[in-house]
Amino acid sequence: MKRLLLITCVAVLASAQTSSHYGDLRLTSLNQERDGAVIHLKGQVTIENDAIRVQADEADYNADTGEIQAHGEVRVKLK
Repeated sequence: MKRLLLITCVAVLASAQTSSHYGDLRLTSLNQERDGAVIHLKGQVTIENDAIRVQADEADYNADTGEIQAHGEVRVKLK
């Protein structure tokens, strides 16, 4: 029973994520809000392309400048 509950919780969290694309960059998070050129991402944030993956608790992506400001626990991986 505990295993079924865990699988259900993981499925609900995975389906609640929002994904969007800006050029070759993919932004995935639980919540995304746009304020002009800045996209605010909150919860299980992943920003990636073919060269790099940034994971964070929260991040702001500026679509005009390409800058990322990541907050909380942050991990960066070169692919």
